[in-house]
Amino acid sequence: MQVLIFQLGDEEFGLPIDAVDEVARVPDRITRIPKTPKFLEGVVNLRGEVLPVIDQRRRFDMPAAKNPEARRLIVMRAGRHRAGLIVDGVNEVLRCSSDSIGEAPHLSGETTRLVRGVVNLEASGRLVLLLDPAELLTRAERSLLDAFTPRAGQAAV
Repeated sequence: MQVLIFQLGDEEFGLPIDAVDEVARVPDRITRIPKTPKFLEGVVNLRGEVLPVIDQRRRFDMPAAKNPEARRLIVMRAGRHRAGLIVDGVNEVLRCSSDSIGEAPHLSGETTRLVRGVVNLEASGRLVLLLDPAELLTRAERSLLDAFTPRAGQAAV
């Protein structure tokens, strides 16, 4: 299995490489959408496609990045949906065997759904939380759809 390893603060997280379309610089302009969760930074136009952008630091209740210029946008997909994830940096693409992936630790709250396993890199003394791409998009997209759904009594535009 190949995993894209990215950084949030001092922690490393991973996404299966088959869920990653590209890694890009964070756009200068992100359009905010009213009444969405705090981790949903907004949307961007990426080569003609409107892409929801999720700030992973906000999702994990972390303080703002110390070096915002180094941040990257990971464009990922789950099924037919795509989103951009803002992370502190991208470290590497790691090839790992299935026996180096352990069960997800018992975590509380939303984090439990997001983490699908742990990559144990014993040789380097690293642990990488492997995130579930479907869960990352599902929560953000539900909020996005709610923001665009007409409220009862209002006509759709």
